[in-house]
Amino acid sequence: MPHRLHMITRERFSDPLTLWRDPDFVFDFADAASVLQKWRDPRKGQSSREALVLGMSLENAVAVKNIRRRLLVTPMEPMEEEDLIRELEILEYLGNEALPDALLKVNMGELQTKEEIESFIQKHLKGFEGTADYKKQLTESLRTLEELTDIEITDRFGHKMRIKREEVMDFLGNQLGNWLTRQLPARPVNETIVRPRGKIHKKKTFEHSILTSQSIPPKSIDTDDIVIMKKDRNAQIYLTVDISQSMRNVVQGTHFSRLEGALLTSLAIFYYLKKQGRSRRTNQRAFRTAVVPISKNRRIVSSEGELERFLLTAQAKGRTPMSASIRAAIDHARIKKNTQNRDIHIIIVTDGRPNELIPGYNVKPSTSLSHYFEEEREVIDPVARNCYIELNSLLREVVRDRSRTWKVSYFMIGSERLRHTDLWRDTRRALRGIAYPVIINPSRMDVLAKTIITESMRLGQSTSS
Repeated sequence: MPHRLHMITRERFSDPLTLWRDPDFVFDFADAASVLQKWRDPRKGQSSREALVLGMSLENAVAVKNIRRRLLVTPMEPMEEEDLIRELEILEYLGNEALPDALLKVNMGELQTKEEIESFIQKHLKGFEGTADYKKQLTESLRTLEELTDIEITDRFGHKMRIKREEVMDFLGNQLGNWLTRQLPARPVNETIVRPRGKIHKKKTFEHSILTSQSIPPKSIDTDDIVIMKKDRNAQIYLTVDISQSMRNVVQGTHFSRLEGALLTSLAIFYYLKKQGRSRRTNQRAFRTAVVPISKNRRIVSSEGELERFLLTAQAKGRTPMSASIRAAIDHARIKKNTQNRDIHIIIVTDGRPNELIPGYNVKPSTSLSHYFEEEREVIDPVARNCYIELNSLLREVVRDRSRTWKVSYFMIGSERLRHTDLWRDTRRALRGIAYPVIINPSRMDVLAKTIITESMRLGQSTSS
């Protein structure tokens, strides 16, 4: 490739592929948010654009080399030879002028997308003398720019690292899962979700009785000799995340939004529970985690591939159809209940009220909740009132299901001043007997995952107001 291109890359700009001392580039929640932002917005990941231009330059150099060799060793007609020489001139112009200038613009941050790079090259060709046919031929011969496939991140010490997009999921998930593990006790998940059940382990009981009675076979088996083989009951967890328009709000003191904080929390819990399941060393997955976005599109995100696409494409927009999303999780859980022996835990994270009803849903209203809205909250918006009644009916129905353990946890993003608002009182009253809402300060989104784990899974949490 032309020396000029090499000079721009190696001397004027440092090589982002250089891996420095420490491979751990995520030290806290803010670092993880920076990685997620660059992954979701390719305009912030410069390294991919640089790689695209260098890739085009490499292919251009190969084309120049092939044409020169063909002109030297291949007999051809004069017209064909003239066309080939003309094409060679165009490609050399690209390699010596257009592509180095495009690389410089990319490194300066002036070209942000692949469309801008293509447009810049096309404008550059206008300065080259030639017919429209030659320019069209050149455009067709150039490699079509691919989607941006990696991002460049910088740690707090200025060290750079390039991560491919397909590696971001495991990279961030493992970092956040380990980070969450360090925040929590050795065994934070208790008997609320994982209930020990089992039967007598006959072989170990027999061996223990031999040791205590000092005879073979043992003369008797005492109660202390009995060894119980415990088996954890598996849990299906649905993390229901609000992605309405209000989640666009930027977290105070940071550069990431509530949505990005909620997405990172989902990823951290997903991988944390995955690690918990592996640590039990059983053939069964003790925890299965699904993310349910509160949006018009009913989705149950249960696999790593689906979670990756959700993290990449989720946008904070629209209203808050909370009841419909929770109902989708409940329907999914009931199917799992018929096929798998699992307890169900629904975790709801939101920053506002539900404001959309389920079409055609037959509500079974709570008498006390209806009296509350009629006597104490007459001025509430009728849609919001009906949404609360619908939410109460939906969740009250499942928590009363004795065929399986159903647990509900509810988290509200807001400051402590939220406790003095009608939003808090209405939500708390609608969830009476189901769950007690927990307030998460938006400035502490970094501990949201820890709070969800500790608050929603601790033993004996009160569900009454």
